[in-house]
Amino acid sequence: MSDPAAIDKPALNLPEFPSEEVVNVAQRPDTSRRRVSDIPVEIQAVIGKTKVSVAQLMAAGEGAQFRLDSHFGDPVQLQVNGQVIGYGEIIADDRDNLVGIRLISIEATR
Repeated sequence: MSDPAAIDKPALNLPEFPSEEVVNVAQRPDTSRRRVSDIPVEIQAVIGKTKVSVAQLMAAGEGAQFRLDSHFGDPVQLQVNGQVIGYGEIIADDRDNLVGIRLISIEATR
């Protein structure tokens, strides 16, 4: 049997790169960040929560009311993908009869 160390291995010929062609990653524009920043996300404004039984939910009809765990004037929670990203206050756009959110704070990102 032959010695594995004695087997001729093909030479690995790697190209030589002149040092001026080497790109410093820190100097390169962050193209991946730019690509990601254009992806649309859906923001949800959560005004409050409550728990009810399935029976209560099934028995609820038009006009049924559910008490939430928040008060008028409390900040609403802003979420993206179920994660809290900040808080805001409900505002009205009288011209177009739309509801909006005025940003109060943004949570620190990890």
